[in-house]
Amino acid sequence: QPPHRDYDDLCGLPDLNEKTLLENLRTRFKQEKIYTYVGSILIVINPFKFLPIYNPKYVKMYDNHQLGKLEPHIYAVADVAYHAMLQRRRNQCIVISGESGSGKTQSTNFLIHHLTA
Repeated sequence: QPPHRDYDDLCGLPDLNEKTLLENLRTRFKQEKIYTYVGSILIVINPFKFLPIYNPKYVKMYDNHQLGKLEPHIYAVADVAYHAMLQRRRNQCIVISGESGSGKTQSTNFLIHHLTA
């Protein structure tokens, strides 16, 4: 069997089923890659600790980049929504959903941080 590689977009999995999806998320999480795309949807797994991926370097890195060109990140989603708002001159919406303790409030804070930067 070929060596397991992780996919930053689950749409790229060669065999998409519950097992491969969860294995991919687990592999990425163990590497502290808490963000994974499913097309334009971002899945976040709360690491319950602060990771050094929320600083001005990352804000600048994700500024004005197309979704999927860089590693998945909440800043990428914020930036795409912001630039869509400017280009289309229409309001944009980002839906944040999850169970209690999943990190919704923290994700919202990261979104606002990127938008205000």
